[in-house]
Amino acid sequence: MVKRTGGIVVRVDGALRFLPAAVALRVAPPPRVTPVPGAPSELLGITLHEGVIVPVLAVGSERGEMIVCQQPAELIGVVGAEIVQAGLFVTAAEDGASVKLEGQDVEVLDVAAVYERVRSARTRSWS
Repeated sequence: MVKRTGGIVVRVDGALRFLPAAVALRVAPPPRVTPVPGAPSELLGITLHEGVIVPVLAVGSERGEMIVCQQPAELIGVVGAEIVQAGLFVTAAEDGASVKLEGQDVEVLDVAAVYERVRSARTRSWS
């Protein structure tokens, strides 16, 4: 039986990556970002999205639309990824760690890891 999962395939600096629908909630226009002094380079700053202040993380050099992602404690905005395709994708591995797009395995973009690096750097430099 073929397993499918929903989400968004994006291109980050030339590489295809997958954001599961459980993480990627919506696509928003390019954000107006307010920089945070002393923040790590991956944290572009903060923006107001639907009445909520969200941190904006850079995962690549692209600066177009923002993908609003759910992390356990809060929403975050992700920029730096060009949206390639959204929909249902065939899972490429039993553990669901990647999907197939046009015969190519596409690994998950680990937004949680990027977010944790930023949080760790913030704790070290802002304490």
